[in-house]
Amino acid sequence: MFNVPRILRERTTKMSDDICVIREPESLALRHELSVEEVVARVQKVHAIMRQAMVLDHHYGKVPGTTKDVLLKPGAELLCLTFRLDPQYAISREREDGHLTVLSTCTLWHIPTGQRCGSGMGSCSTRESKYAYRQAKRACPKCGAEQINKSKFPPRGAPKETEPGWYCYAKVGGCGQEFAAEDPAITGQITGRVANEDLADTENTVLKMANKRSLVAAVLNVTAASDIFTQDLEDSAHEGMTPTTSAGGVIERRPESADSGSAAAPRASETSKQEAARVFPQEDELRGVLVAYIKTLAEEKKIPAKDRQLLSQSVLAGATLDTADIAALQDLETAVINWRAK
Repeated sequence: MFNVPRILRERTTKMSDDICVIREPESLALRHELSVEEVVARVQKVHAIMRQAMVLDHHYGKVPGTTKDVLLKPGAELLCLTFRLDPQYAISREREDGHLTVLSTCTLWHIPTGQRCGSGMGSCSTRESKYAYRQAKRACPKCGAEQINKSKFPPRGAPKETEPGWYCYAKVGGCGQEFAAEDPAITGQITGRVANEDLADTENTVLKMANKRSLVAAVLNVTAASDIFTQDLEDSAHEGMTPTTSAGGVIERRPESADSGSAAAPRASETSKQEAARVFPQEDELRGVLVAYIKTLAEEKKIPAKDRQLLSQSVLAGATLDTADIAALQDLETAVINWRAK
């Protein structure tokens, strides 16, 4: 986008001696504006890069209900390579109540000229639901694998009228052990969405995510590629905006009311699940989008029904697409994307 024109050479004659005069025109990075033809050429180059060099689900992705493709980090890096852009990051960190928030500013510099081309900002925090919470699953008391599922049959050797119990799923890493329906070693375990007690393990991920968001923002700003791409779906539900699903399934954004009470202290009578629904009201809408996307991906990849079931059981640990939390659904989405026929 900011290619420096080649040095032009002129030959003149003075006092019968040939003199080679080297003239270097003004760099595009130093000019006040580009011509219409230059702008059109650069837009066409971005389109050509997308068609000829970018791969779906690697450099960019698609989200049901949207009209633009999603620019992913590899795609942003490819555009940086194309236009000779060098990303430099400025990071600020904030800690409060055990949580880390990272604000990243990505500045793009033109490598041949050293000129500043533009910048973008992004942030990430361990307060985000995918980092602040984890999905607690039942672990096998015998082998420790989190592959405990509800059985449709009584434990082996028990009378037929015995209530169906639990089993450790051997096909996905478990030991095959069976347990009674009321076994306290199983029923006494806490399951579902719980606070993540290992926040420190996510801090490097939070830093990389903030840099990734600022890089994508900077590339979209500098290359004027926003007419083709948008940012990740995961980055669209911030800054006081709640995504909602319209009748047509399109994600819309609406500002939250200042007196909505979303930041109020938990009510004494509400459960942890009710508190989560109040603090993170967008998750039901996001779940619908993720479930639709997972089903679409599975159909596009032609994953057999048996393999779909195995993926769901191994990732969701007995939960269904309608009851699993967002983090588990995101894990299942990744598993579907990475699925390869054996």
